[in-house]
Amino acid sequence: MSYETLKEDLRQDVAGACAAQKTRNASRKLSRRYDDALRPLGLKCSQYSMLVIITLTEDRTLTELAGHVGLERTTLIRNLKPLEREGWVKVSEEGYRRARTVEITEQGLAKLEEALPIWYATQKSLKEELGEGTWQSVHQSLEALNRIN
Repeated sequence: MSYETLKEDLRQDVAGACAAQKTRNASRKLSRRYDDALRPLGLKCSQYSMLVIITLTEDRTLTELAGHVGLERTTLIRNLKPLEREGWVKVSEEGYRRARTVEITEQGLAKLEEALPIWYATQKSLKEELGEGTWQSVHQSLEALNRIN
């Protein structure tokens, strides 16, 4: 295969049709939008999402929580450190079978309450920008992708 043929195949098939590439690009753009909106509160999109998940999934071990969010346990712990430093979450000491859990603190709940209107506004602007049909289609497609093992 010639260099030019390879480049053309990559351009059309990988850059143009790769689901992973398109999903990552879209994810970065969406994260940037939410990061920009939440920045005045000292929050990143990923941190906001983690606070929401921790609030909604009580009594899970770190290992269970990592599985729920699709992260390695060590990556989850690394992502929790800034939240813990800010006082938004509390990671327990080792308990039964050395299991550790994480819980939202009062400060974390206050941060979520402060961030929720910003999240609503960001969602609304995205929905308006994309239009109802695209918004619904994107959600259905993402749910389908999330079912992949």
